Amino acid sequence: MFYSERITIYKEIPMWKRTPFKEILGVLAVILIMTLVAQGLKYLNPKPNVLEELEEKIKKVEQKEIVLTEPEKQLEKQATEKEWQEVDKQTDK
Repeated sequence: MFYSERITIYKEIPMWKRTPFKEILGVLAVILIMTLVAQGLKYLNPKPNVLEELEEKIKKVEQKEIVLTEPEKQLEKQATEKEWQEVDKQTDK
């Protein structure tokens, strides 16, 4: 069915069946159906809340720190201090 054929089919509908009210009602019905489909798809595939993701990551990091023993914590502290000293040396140049 070509575009020109669609126009002729539309024009073939008698004017008494093609009122502005029915046309507007048809457009609103199509918009309503599209909105319902969009909401349904959004419900089926929700995006995770960014704040909740961050909280989960923070909890995981806290649990990781709790698992570390005292010597491991000291090694981690020394490593970060060493990294910061290297950064300071590079920025001083």
